Amino acid sequence: MKRNIRFFLAFLLPVFLGAPCGLFAFGSTETTDNTPVNTDWILCVTTFDNSSLSVARQITGDTVMRSLAAKLSTVDFRLRGDEEVSYYRNYAWAKSRSAAAQALDAKRGERDLLIYKGDPGWKYKKNLKTVDDTLVQLQANLTTIDANAPVVEQKPAFSLCDDNKNGTYPAPPTPGSEYRFCTDQKVDAFLAGSLSEYHGRILLNIKMFTLYTHSYSYEDFVLFSSEDLNSALDEISGRLVAAVSGTQPSALAVHARPEDAMVMVDGDLKAQGDTETLSHSPDTADIAVRADNYVPFSYSLDLNPGELAELYIELTPLGYSAFRAVVPGSPGSRVFIGSLYVGQTPLDLQLPRTGSTYISVETPNGEIGSMVYKDNNIEKGNAQIVRNDNTDGDGKGGMEAAFITKPPISPEEKRVDKARRGFYGAYGVFWFVLPASLLTAGIAGTYIFANNYAPPDLDLGVRQNIYNNALTGQNVQVAAYAVMGVALGITFIQIFRYLYVSGGDATPIVKAPATRTQP
Repeated sequence: MKRNIRFFLAFLLPVFLGAPCGLFAFGSTETTDNTPVNTDWILCVTTFDNSSLSVARQITGDTVMRSLAAKLSTVDFRLRGDEEVSYYRNYAWAKSRSAAAQALDAKRGERDLLIYKGDPGWKYKKNLKTVDDTLVQLQANLTTIDANAPVVEQKPAFSLCDDNKNGTYPAPPTPGSEYRFCTDQKVDAFLAGSLSEYHGRILLNIKMFTLYTHSYSYEDFVLFSSEDLNSALDEISGRLVAAVSGTQPSALAVHARPEDAMVMVDGDLKAQGDTETLSHSPDTADIAVRADNYVPFSYSLDLNPGELAELYIELTPLGYSAFRAVVPGSPGSRVFIGSLYVGQTPLDLQLPRTGSTYISVETPNGEIGSMVYKDNNIEKGNAQIVRNDNTDGDGKGGMEAAFITKPPISPEEKRVDKARRGFYGAYGVFWFVLPASLLTAGIAGTYIFANNYAPPDLDLGVRQNIYNNALTGQNVQVAAYAVMGVALGITFIQIFRYLYVSGGDATPIVKAPATRTQP
């Protein structure tokens, strides 16, 4: 009886313990993974074919290829269309379904082979039940894959392939092997190009093969000369970036006043006054407008895909200061702005307020005066602002800049002044070097004295140390005296140079010739 009870408990206990698990399994709902797949879009730039160009122009092909690759490296993402999303969804679905179907087919083959293994009946039934349970699970996985297509990233991150990032560009594939090239390189597309000569100019043709279309989905060309290479690259790279990123290109038009204002976009001169509609990639455009006698203008504009932006810019004229330049007591003095002669005093001038202007005058007898003028003030120079009631005779009052002139420094005075500064400099250095050299020589002399008068019964090691210090002190003493001698020599040279230059430029004393008495 006890044996039957133990058997009954051993049989029912797993059933009761497993019941909650079974109920939970039947009542659960399998969740699907909504994590997007295929989150990167990789492009490979292949070597451009420039074999038809002359040897002197073949370097242009490499320049164009690397410039386009540099422009493409600024792209951050690609916006996928419905056709491309469908392709990658079907590809991911087929790949996951193929793996699940292969696992299901393999397990069915394993079930068919169980009967041939020759296992006992109880073991065969046990293995058969295990395989059947696995088959049910694999079939459920396959059904789930069929019912839930994978989610494909519609805005994957864009990047160039590793070879391009390392500065290398593989050769383009031969016709018919484009798809295999993409799968071997593990890229979503590749860019190929060719350059050829066309009536003295260069024809650039580019085309892009995309994996999802199994064909060249984009092609473009531009004809340019060597002088307008940068403009051609800007034009074709803008369209290429738009094709790669999947976004529509932007456009920009600038209307500037005055009409002769220079309009520059991204550092390149585009026009004067009004520009035509310029194609631009959907990113930041740097606009600068400049004109003579106007305040320059610069602005960074963020362009959205498919946007046409028009800017109306009117430059502000520079502010001017008006005054009259005079030299008291020397009318007719010549006036210079910088090195440009502008007239004679009294002279009315108009100068920009925002910048500093160097003005100089020269009187008829050679005296000069100068100043740096800015915003109604004199920053430097020997001049002063004089306000009076009527400087120009119109009764309205005004402002005068009165120059104080002095004779210019002659070349002789410059030579004497230079010699004087050289003498004073050398003399000052000598009196600095003299005590420093004497002090250094005196300290070195103490080591020499200690060696000369050292007791003979000193330890050999101590004696050697004293000798080494004395030898070093002797070298230092010689160097100190040498420096002092050089300083003294330079001082005497500067003294004699100063006396020679100052005496040579002096006016000699003229003695009256002696008169002779005629007999």
